[in-house]
Amino acid sequence: MTEAVTLERIHEDLEFLKNTVAEIKEDISELRDIGIEVRPEYLEKLKRIRKEKGVPFKDVNELREIIEK
Repeated sequence: MTEAVTLERIHEDLEFLKNTVAEIKEDISELRDIGIEVRPEYLEKLKRIRKEKGVPFKDVNELREIIEK
């Protein structure tokens, strides 16, 4: 037997969603305020990686062959 959808049930669901979204926004705000620091040597390594030429491959098997060489 299915539950009848009432305006009260819809209101409860919307309140739940509103509260959940508010919690998510608060969590995101807290994460932004943490101010995570990245080590300078890591940033340099990322710069070098960005400059590297990529190696094309057709599928996972070909990539495995390239890696295993």
